[in-house]
Amino acid sequence: MTTGNTKTKSKNNFGTREQLLGCSGKRFTEVILGDTSFRLQSLTEGEKSRFEKSILSKKGVIRDDARRRLLIRTLVDQDGNRILTDADISALAELDGAVTAKLFDAAMEHVGFQADEIDELVGNSKAIHGD
Repeated sequence: MTTGNTKTKSKNNFGTREQLLGCSGKRFTEVILGDTSFRLQSLTEGEKSRFEKSILSKKGVIRDDARRRLLIRTLVDQDGNRILTDADISALAELDGAVTAKLFDAAMEHVGFQADEIDELVGNSKAIHGD
């Protein structure tokens, strides 16, 4: 049986509540820039929802620092501790755009955003706010 893009083999292979809730925890991936490797962490559903909310203005416009906000939430050290804070937003704005683009693209994929999902957020917010 196929539902959307998700395939299941049979009713006998359906996951349980316990299996689903056992999918907690962080995943990590690395992005290499020159001689340096940067580590990205996944976000929980709650963290992802808070991020989505944080990048939209009250009028449903994506904030110009949305890319930097995602990097702040996903770049971590070898122990899983964030290497950036919200205070680093301005400093990130001064980085080479190719560097932030490579990190941002990797973070978007790792966190589970689809390419058009941010545009969808704007559309949903405009519908709610009537803009």
